[in-house]
Amino acid sequence: MRSDLLSKRLFFGGLLGLPWLWIVHVLYFRGNQESDEGLINPDDHFQDEPAAAGNDGRPPEEIQREATKWVSRCQTGAIIAVTLWIGWIVTAQYLRSQGNLPSSLYFYSDNDAELTGW
Repeated sequence: MRSDLLSKRLFFGGLLGLPWLWIVHVLYFRGNQESDEGLINPDDHFQDEPAAAGNDGRPPEEIQREATKWVSRCQTGAIIAVTLWIGWIVTAQYLRSQGNLPSSLYFYSDNDAELTGW
């Protein structure tokens, strides 16, 4: 699969609630950028293939720019998702220690300790 199509699919996969896909994709892309090839997918080089095979005649440089655009979107999404996740953890732990977190957000009830003996 061409790298731009793969990058686009991984971005939309991350939007489905799998932000770890964004992180893995960014790390994979960065690791392959340091190699001598410069492109993350050898399929980008085959321009002789028909359009039915996924090649619309674009040069590898344009495919690379398109892939880079989707990877930067993945990176932005990953940063936002991780920031929100860490923010929620810190906020929930702070409110829980202060006793200000509503009991409806707990997975357990405070009264369960008396029933189980734990």
